[in-house]
Parts: sequence; structure tokens; C-alpha cells
Amino acid sequence: MKYFPLLIAILLLSGCAKSTDKKAELAVQDFLRNRVSTARNYSPGKFRLQPYTRRDSLLYLAQMAQLSGQPAPPAPTPADTARIGILVHHDYRDQTPDGILIRDSGEYVVRPNGEVRLLIAESVRKRRLAQ
Repeated sequence: MKYFPLLIAILLLSGCAKSTDKKAELAVQDFLRNRVSTARNYSPGKFRLQPYTRRDSLLYLAQMAQLSGQPAPPAPTPADTARIGILVHHDYRDQTPDGILIRDSGEYVVRPNGEVRLLIAESVRKRRLAQ
């Protein structure tokens, strides 16, 4: 019985820990608040999350190299399935200082250390590659 309060404290603390997905969403929100016209006018919308692997990263880099006319990185191998982050698709609203409401979206990779990288959206990449 003397360990019961300690057990309750551990359960409460572990229950309050944020999930990896929630941490990724918060990291993207912080990233955007530092980049939108006015942080208080940023209004988060939907989030769609999926695992981001080394293979995904190499394919993205190959597309970017093709768009910029640079040599392509090495092609992904079957061993490149290690998860290196979370791909976050995020829709949001912003309002300019002039009062213009903007709806926008973006794709971001959140690394395990919390670092956020902005990607060029897949739809834009595909459109540019088709030209």
C-alpha cells in the first residue's frame, strides 16, 4: 500500500504525455506562427499525418533535383524503409494586416528531434514535373 501513491503519480504523468502525432502537430503550428503575417491571426485547420521514411526523402530529393536540373541522389533501396519523421499535411487560415483572409496548406516533415522542414507540395511537384 505504501507504493500506491507512487503508482498513481506515475500513471498520471504517463497519461499526460503528448503523443508523437500531437507533438508533430504542435511543432508545425509553432513553425507557422513564426512565418505567417501575424501570429495571432493564424488559425489551424485539419492535419493529416503519415510516416515519413528515408525512401520518401530520397524520392523527394530526386524530384527536386529533376526540377532544378541537378544530378539525382542515389535511388532508394528496399532497406530505406526506416522511419525518419512524420509527414504532416496541414490546412490553415491566416489574415493579413490589411484584413485579407487567406486559406493555405502545406506539407511538412517533422523529425524526431522536433525540427520542422517545409516541403514543396506533392501536387505542385507533379504539375512542374509534367511540364
